[in-house]
Amino acid sequence: MEDPTPPDADRQDVESLVEMTCDLVDIPSETGSEGAIAEYVARRFAELSLAVEFQEVEPDRWNVLARWKGGAPGPRLLFLAHFDTSTSPGDDLPPGFRAEATVEDGWIHGLGVSNMKSAFAAFHSAIQLLQDSGGLAAGEIMVAGVVGEIERGPVDEWQGRRYRGGGIGARTMLNRGVTADMCINGEPTGLRLQTGNAGYIFARISVEGSPQHTFSKSLAIDPIEKAARLRQRLAEFEHTYVSRHPHPVMKPLINVGAIYGGDPFKPSLTARTCNLYVHINTVPGQQINDVRAEFEEFLEHQRGEDSDLSVDLDFYLASNGHYLDEDHPLPGAVAQAHRSVFGEDVARPNPERYSVSSDNSPLAEFGIPGVTYGAGGINLSGDYSMYEPGIGEVVNIDNLAGAARVYAAAARSLL
Repeated sequence: MEDPTPPDADRQDVESLVEMTCDLVDIPSETGSEGAIAEYVARRFAELSLAVEFQEVEPDRWNVLARWKGGAPGPRLLFLAHFDTSTSPGDDLPPGFRAEATVEDGWIHGLGVSNMKSAFAAFHSAIQLLQDSGGLAAGEIMVAGVVGEIERGPVDEWQGRRYRGGGIGARTMLNRGVTADMCINGEPTGLRLQTGNAGYIFARISVEGSPQHTFSKSLAIDPIEKAARLRQRLAEFEHTYVSRHPHPVMKPLINVGAIYGGDPFKPSLTARTCNLYVHINTVPGQQINDVRAEFEEFLEHQRGEDSDLSVDLDFYLASNGHYLDEDHPLPGAVAQAHRSVFGEDVARPNPERYSVSSDNSPLAEFGIPGVTYGAGGINLSGDYSMYEPGIGEVVNIDNLAGAARVYAAAARSLL
């Protein structure tokens, strides 16, 4: 592995990097509506003379693959990012939640700028730097833009393409035979190097009740009240769950992200059902059947404490975790590249950061090792977060330019 000498920062076109990032933010691309941004990304990488192809996932939803082959056979490095945004845009929202980029005091604000549209611009800048410094002697670089990475899955009345996320684009890409020897994923880590992701399960815990009118509510079995109590029990159970599944760097968390019960148009009747929608993290090696058994045991204990509790468990989305050993050359190459660009050792994420999923998990199932390293994920206040309070998503321009040079230096070293 060659010394990852960083590209000359003076040769980097930072103005073009910012312009491309802003262009990407200006294209709305919530989950299920990624067609327009796919066309833009394809055009921009074709301008660098990369061979570009589209891969249909479903109508108007395409993955984009851009390939650059060196002069001789060698390893294949994948730069990976996703098109879809974490939330939907709105003109009445703060600037960091709008599909309209703004630049202020060295920062870019806008929906998706952190997670993770700026990564495409950084990959583009990295390839420009490599081309300007003599090209690619051997191996291959592939840039993949995929749809539907955001953690969301169809459930109950929430159906359709806008809910088909959870890695659907990456899994389609892999099922159609796309391969690589290693992957650098530009997810927003705040310039920290992450070598794994926890797995996750989306679970629905359904509590059944016996409805009554308000005047006779004392006769009801109220599922909302029981669901609220169950939520508290889950918060307490999380400590037990974490201790049962230790991991060197990851902390498997449990979160109740939504509660839905009753009829909003008829609050004069106690609810018939109330559902808890739960995010369960797993560490590499946990099996989904074992997780189900563990949570069924938890619910059975709750039934034992409340004879009126009628509750069922369903899983509706799942993804495995992955972890890359430090002795693999990929983390070392990115760490050395970061040191050469920023003049300091790369930081590592806190254990909670691993609860964020990425498309590196399905890649690992297909034997493609990956790390995550991106400029997003740190805000104006210096906190490791995609969001600046009162603004929304932000990315620092110097960090973004530096990340592009890290990608270029790591690619040069690895290939």
